[in-house]
Amino acid sequence: MIAHLNGTVEKISDSSVVLDVNGVGYSVICSTRTINNAQISSRLKLYTEMVVREDSWTLYGFLSEQEKFWFNTLTSVQGVGGRVAIAILSVLSDEDIYNGFLSGDKNTFTRASGVGPKLSLRIISELKDKIVGKIDVIQNTEISTQSTIVNDVISALINLGYQRGDIVSAISKIEGADILSFDDLLKLTLNKVATGS
Repeated sequence: MIAHLNGTVEKISDSSVVLDVNGVGYSVICSTRTINNAQISSRLKLYTEMVVREDSWTLYGFLSEQEKFWFNTLTSVQGVGGRVAIAILSVLSDEDIYNGFLSGDKNTFTRASGVGPKLSLRIISELKDKIVGKIDVIQNTEISTQSTIVNDVISALINLGYQRGDIVSAISKIEGADILSFDDLLKLTLNKVATGS
């Protein structure tokens, strides 16, 4: 599968961009927030997720691993397809999503096109079941996940198949994680994630 694309923006529409990567044009469905960061003829890197159905192959693109994480988490909820997840990501920030399901406020998700009260309640219920334990760790950690090295380690381990919540939990237990080199932090984090310590 395609993990990411890095190319030149050739075309922008309300729901997608066409990214020219070495002469091949990829049509990528994106959230409004991602599209707003695209400019014709400028370079753009998108993290991607390919969704394969019987009648279609659809490529979704994201500015960050965090946005891709939320896309995959939302589409794991029954009744939430790729288009609905993109609609949610278009109107809600990461913080809005966190607060929405933690508070149980169904009105948070109904702001997105295609999400009614019943689906909103299902999203809240299933997200709590799937990741509420991990959210506590993510919110309470003192490390800065804006650190380039921390983000690079998180991305590297996600690409190896580890879960973001487990990675962040492991990093939060490493003293001085935000000042370590990439190699040192990667080794320590990998050890903790692999052993569950």
